[in-house]
Amino acid sequence: MPEQPKTNKPAKRLDGNHHITGITGDVVANVDFWSRIMGLRFVKKTLNFETTFRYHTYFGDTDGSLGSVVTFLEFNDAPKAPAGKGNHHSAVLRVRSNEALDFWMDRLTDNQIFSELYRLNPTVPRRLVFHDFEDHKVELIVSDAADKPLAFPASDIPPEFQITGIEGIRSNVSVQDLKPYAEHMGFTYNEALQRFEMEGDSKTSRWYTAPVPEDLPFQEAAIGVWHHLAFDADEDLSGWRDYSDAGPVPTTPIYDHHVFDSCYAQTPGGIIELTSKGPGFLVDQPKEELGERLALSKRVEPLRARLERELTPIENPRRPDGTLKTEPPLDQPKKAKATL
Repeated sequence: MPEQPKTNKPAKRLDGNHHITGITGDVVANVDFWSRIMGLRFVKKTLNFETTFRYHTYFGDTDGSLGSVVTFLEFNDAPKAPAGKGNHHSAVLRVRSNEALDFWMDRLTDNQIFSELYRLNPTVPRRLVFHDFEDHKVELIVSDAADKPLAFPASDIPPEFQITGIEGIRSNVSVQDLKPYAEHMGFTYNEALQRFEMEGDSKTSRWYTAPVPEDLPFQEAAIGVWHHLAFDADEDLSGWRDYSDAGPVPTTPIYDHHVFDSCYAQTPGGIIELTSKGPGFLVDQPKEELGERLALSKRVEPLRARLERELTPIENPRRPDGTLKTEPPLDQPKKAKATL
C-alpha cells in the first residue's frame, strides 16, 4: 500500500459542529415535526445540491447559525431501514437543564411520541431519547459544553426549555475503530464520559459511540437514517480537505453547495462532511424570508417555474418571530376602539 502524502495540519482547528443531516421521505410531515413540534426555525427551503428536483430542508436557531442546523435530504423513493454498522445512530441536541428533559417528555407525549429518560447514572449527562415520525433517533442531552446557546424563540416553548444547538452525533462504531480518524481531525477521547471531544475557537463537538449492530448493513441513503455530520472548517476548507485526505480515509474534492462548500469522507463511524463557513443562508434571501420562498442556486434557477408547479407544496408553520401561524403574531397591533 503506498504511503499517504504528508500534509500539514491547518493552523486553525476545526470549529466544532456545522450541521447534521438526515433522510426524509415526507417533507411536509418533516417540516411540521421539526418546526412545529421541536420548535426550530425553518431556515431554508431549497434543493439537494446533487439533484435538480429533490427538496433539502434546513432547521435551526433564529439566524440559522452554524452549530444549530439540522437538515434533511428528500428521498421519497428510498427504502426505510435501521441504522447499520458504521452509520450514525442518533443526533444529539442540547438543552439547558433536567427540567427541560421533563418538559420535552411531556411535549412529545402530547404529540403521541414515545420517549425514554436516561438519568439514573450520575457520572454521565442526562438525556431524553426518542424517534421522529420517520424513526430518526434523537437525543436531547443536558450538555456541559460552554458554547453560546443557539435557540429560536418558539412562542409555545418557554425559553429555558428550548433546544440550544447541536451537541454532536452517536455512531454505530467501536472506540478503537473510530479513534484513528477522530484523533487525526482534532478530537481527544474522554474516558470518563465515553466520548470524543473537539474544542473549536467558538464551538465544540462531541462524538459518542454505540454498540455495533454486526447483523445490520451500512445504509448509504435510507429514510430514518442520519446521513452525515458536518464540521465547520471556517475559511480553510481547502486545507482541511487536504489534511483529511492525507489521513486514515480518503476525502472527496470540494463541491459548491450554493450556501456553503463541502467535501466528504466515509469514516468507520459514518459519513463526515467538512464545510465552509459561508456564504451562508442569507446569500439569496433576507433573514425575514428564510424558510418561506423556494431558494435556488443559479444552476437550478431556470427550473423555478416547473419546480414551483410540480414540487409538493410546503407550509412553514411558524413566523420569523417564533409564533405559530395559527396564532396572532407578536407584533400584531391592537384594534382601535370605535368612537362615537
